[in-house]
Amino acid sequence: MTRSHTPKSLAVLLRARMHPDSIPSPPPAPSPPASPELDPSARPAAASSVRHWLHASIAAASPPPAALECFSDGYRSLDRGGRHEILRSLATDYDVPRARVRDLMRQYVSVSATGEGGDEQPGAEREEGGAASALYRMERGLRDALRPKYAGFLEAMNAQPGGLKLLAVIRADLLALLGEENAPVLRALDGYLKEKLVTWLSPAALALHQITWDDPASLLEKIVAYEAVHPIRNLIDLKRRLGVGRRCFGYFHPAIPGEPLIFIEVALLKDMATSIQEVLLDVPPIAECEAKCALFYSISSTQPGLSGINLGKFLLKRVIDMLRKDMPSVQVPLLISRSLLSGNAINCMLLWV
Repeated sequence: MTRSHTPKSLAVLLRARMHPDSIPSPPPAPSPPASPELDPSARPAAASSVRHWLHASIAAASPPPAALECFSDGYRSLDRGGRHEILRSLATDYDVPRARVRDLMRQYVSVSATGEGGDEQPGAEREEGGAASALYRMERGLRDALRPKYAGFLEAMNAQPGGLKLLAVIRADLLALLGEENAPVLRALDGYLKEKLVTWLSPAALALHQITWDDPASLLEKIVAYEAVHPIRNLIDLKRRLGVGRRCFGYFHPAIPGEPLIFIEVALLKDMATSIQEVLLDVPPIAECEAKCALFYSISSTQPGLSGINLGKFLLKRVIDMLRKDMPSVQVPLLISRSLLSGNAINCMLLWV
């Protein structure tokens, strides 16, 4: 036991930040290969190179994986200004093709008016069927035209290795940009991307995992870094939160291995605590067989780009069901904090009595 835990303790101690002030930024990646005419020494040229790969991905009927990978590497290498430049281009240059939509709408209205003429001549039934078929074709065309040009790019990126994590990073950058420029075209991009992320991160696609001290040091490091409610002070504090009388559960997605999207911490208590200090400094903890109540004292999201996607509510329901099954002596919840259900990092409690 000591032999396996000592290297882990050293790894977490050396790599984790015990008092994180903010969620860590994505690690830098190598710059993408630039077009021959571009000068890779300056940031504007780097942004131009990323725009080149963005256009190559969107212009193709099926985005080439190599272009998506080059865009991904290049985007991660950009600074804040370069990323915002790319997001403005993505939102503006690849928006809904409204000229095509207007043309299709005029054709649609024209065919609709012809079909409603009430023709009762011989063969009218056959002509009516032809008009209906034309309307259905035009409606399909309208639906396709109303999709922004960046829709296929986002879907292809999601299918790319590492793509879902990049899309979360892109949305985090987009939310930051919206704080500075609340432009309708940027809001439209954010709304579309959020809608897709909600679909891709449905509860059916997520795995619930109980995080313990036996998990890899790289995972424990992330728990320390992302804990946003009650910072983990040292290794003793971390082991206490993962030890007897405590539970930590996280939601994981297979496309982002080894990193929880959101995690929640639970204390198993004999009596309801009167302050959070009783929970954090409970030494020694009670035997779990004596637990009569559970206190959900911390919930933290690890991805700023998933803001507004209510994973916390689904995680809470799954954990409640699991604890009910594993610990029937702990009764059902009586009071649930609305703030906790929002999935944000807040200082609140869920009480079971």
